[in-house]
Amino acid sequence: MTTGSDRPRTRAYSVPGLVATAGCAVVVLACAVVDLTTPSTARDVTGTDPGVLGALIGLLVTGFGAVILGYDRRNRIGVVLVAFGTLWAVDGFAESWTAYSQSSGAPGTTAAFWFYERVGAFLLLGLPLLLTLYPDGRFMPGGWGVAGRVGVGLATLLPVALILAPTSAVYEGAVPPWIDADVPALPLPGGAWVVLLTVARTLTFGALLLPIAVVFARHARATGLDRTRLRWLLWAALICLLVVVVGLLVPGSTMAYLALVTAVTVTSASVTIGIVRPTLIDIDALVAGTLVSAAVGSIVITLDLTIIAAGNQVLGDQVDERSVTVVVVIVAVALYGPLRHWLGHVVRRLLVGRRADRYTVVSTLARRLESSGRVDEQLPALAAAVAEAFKVPYVGVEIVQPSGGTLLAEHGTRPADEPDLAELPITYHDARIGRLLLPARGFRALMSRRDQALLLDVVRQAAIAVRTATLARELQLARERLVLAREEDRRRIRRDLHDGLGPALGGVALRLDAAGNAIDTDPERTRQLVRQSRQDVTDALADVRRLVHGLRPPALDDFGLVAALENQVEAAASVLDAELDVDLAAGELGALPAAVEVAAYRIVSEALTNVVRHAAAQSCRITLAVTAGELGIRIADDGRGIDPDAVAGIGLRSLRERAEELGGRCEVRCPEAGGTVVQAWIPIAEELSP
Repeated sequence: MTTGSDRPRTRAYSVPGLVATAGCAVVVLACAVVDLTTPSTARDVTGTDPGVLGALIGLLVTGFGAVILGYDRRNRIGVVLVAFGTLWAVDGFAESWTAYSQSSGAPGTTAAFWFYERVGAFLLLGLPLLLTLYPDGRFMPGGWGVAGRVGVGLATLLPVALILAPTSAVYEGAVPPWIDADVPALPLPGGAWVVLLTVARTLTFGALLLPIAVVFARHARATGLDRTRLRWLLWAALICLLVVVVGLLVPGSTMAYLALVTAVTVTSASVTIGIVRPTLIDIDALVAGTLVSAAVGSIVITLDLTIIAAGNQVLGDQVDERSVTVVVVIVAVALYGPLRHWLGHVVRRLLVGRRADRYTVVSTLARRLESSGRVDEQLPALAAAVAEAFKVPYVGVEIVQPSGGTLLAEHGTRPADEPDLAELPITYHDARIGRLLLPARGFRALMSRRDQALLLDVVRQAAIAVRTATLARELQLARERLVLAREEDRRRIRRDLHDGLGPALGGVALRLDAAGNAIDTDPERTRQLVRQSRQDVTDALADVRRLVHGLRPPALDDFGLVAALENQVEAAASVLDAELDVDLAAGELGALPAAVEVAAYRIVSEALTNVVRHAAAQSCRITLAVTAGELGIRIADDGRGIDPDAVAGIGLRSLRERAEELGGRCEVRCPEAGGTVVQAWIPIAEELSP
């Protein structure tokens, strides 16, 4: 689906939006002039307020809608804001004109009041439309789209009913004497209109539940930038909720009306920013900060009022009210100030954990990791530390083990659905060694950039500790493997010498003794024994060469690494009768450590054997070069590649082991163009140099 942010813009303004905004500005000026010339007694008679305030709200809403249309003229959210902002401004003028014309005798009192009372009711449609169309200006597909349309349809019932109903039904018989009661209406029998208006009022306000449900459904399906845009709507909803609380505390006051203006302005601005520049600021931090501040402020204000009320109760009869207030304020500042700071800190910790105290989080994790030696002990410590620091209900830490498997430690209850989890990779030196799993939904999942930076610091610190423990374990296992391999080699050499070379040489000695005894009496028998002894000595020499080759290929000492590999290349080409074109390119390698030469020789030999046996390749290129203190090896062929589902065999594992046992690395990949590429990097350690 294409959104406004995906479309190219040809201009940064909208002519209809600018015209509507200018028109609303004119209406605001007109309302101001009319209100200034209208006596307050006329407003008491008509039950209206100065219309300039409503017109001013309309101007603000229209202006924000014009900004959206300038960004994307096809976004219906901009059209909705411009249309309803204009209606709000005109409705404000109708309210002003009602009081003015009633007091001055100017014409249009009934028409202005009819527009204000009935057509103005269409303003109720603005919020449902905004909720169901935001952020891309379209209804959701499927069932939720139907639910959104039903909600908007129900919201139109009351405005339509007010337009069609007779005046007597609207005012239930108490028609104001200063308006014309004979306004055209749709005639219905008896008290049907009273029933219809009552039902319409109930359904109109109840219909808000459907658009709100649509917002939650859209947020659950949204990803990336769309989810960020919906967070702006969430923040606007929080501000509106706070405004409702203010309105309930001080109903009918100037403060309540200013709160209403603030709510409408904030909502329009939030929606506009969400569409035009959703990444302007860290919205997750704004939402979380608003929630925490609202909670802390509510508790603190409640206790402040309690202290003031208690002070008035205790000192009210002894001193005047002004003195009581001064005394209570002094006591509150002197004694309650520290308590209030502590209370705010406690509430923030209960809501969002210790994420605000970076030092405490990192130091706590460090202590836990220090007290945990093995990886299977460190992972639960890391999960518990993150859960406590960020107050999240679930944390999972998964680490890739050297064997290829994974080790998972969890804290809390894992969400049932995988989309409810957010994944953060755990890396060490650009190598991924695991992942951190966190809830993707809920208030505590909202993390500011500061929170994300703290989480990355925690993960980085944990990655170092986990990698250190893993390397220590791998080192221990490597030592064990070396000892076992050494003993196995000793056992093999002893067996070969004892069972092969020893008996062969013993047999030669016996035959030579027999030949010496028969040299005078049976020369032919002597020659036969000597020939057999010679053959036995030749076989023994072959066994010795095989033993020596198993320890270290003699060609490396006789000819050097490059020449030894050239012999391997010639042997591979001869196996396939020159069907495989092998190219060996090696620069100036210099004097390499013996262990590096053996590892390079084995890696190239094993990779070349795989090419001959399995690749069905036409060409293969082998490259060796020394750069940045390490020997780079690359074997690339144009064969069939490796099946992605194939399990790594002994040959591929041995390639990696030979590189890693010297502190190097090896990777095998299959490019999209085809073939297989084996690359290895072996450090040339100074202590290994000859």
